[in-house]
Amino acid sequence: MGEWWGLLRGWRTPTLDPMRTLELQTRLGRLAAELRRCDTHRGFAAAHHSRAALSAYETTLRQSLRHVGTNDEIHGPGDVVSLELDLASRGWQW
Repeated sequence: MGEWWGLLRGWRTPTLDPMRTLELQTRLGRLAAELRRCDTHRGFAAAHHSRAALSAYETTLRQSLRHVGTNDEIHGPGDVVSLELDLASRGWQW
């Protein structure tokens, strides 16, 4: 009943900002490509660069989950695979 009343009064459920969604997906794609490059690079400070890129990737995954309205705290620290699966199950691609 409340939903119908809201529609009659002109209320809408808030939608996701498409530009913010695109920004997050683009950032995830760039960070994923950077992680792939880190796997092939064996130069000076490669391990440090790889850890920094992975940390940025995980942070962006968590920001993306919060953007879609999901609690990212259910995933443990460093659990990148489950974060990726959670976003992919919501139709995200990067």
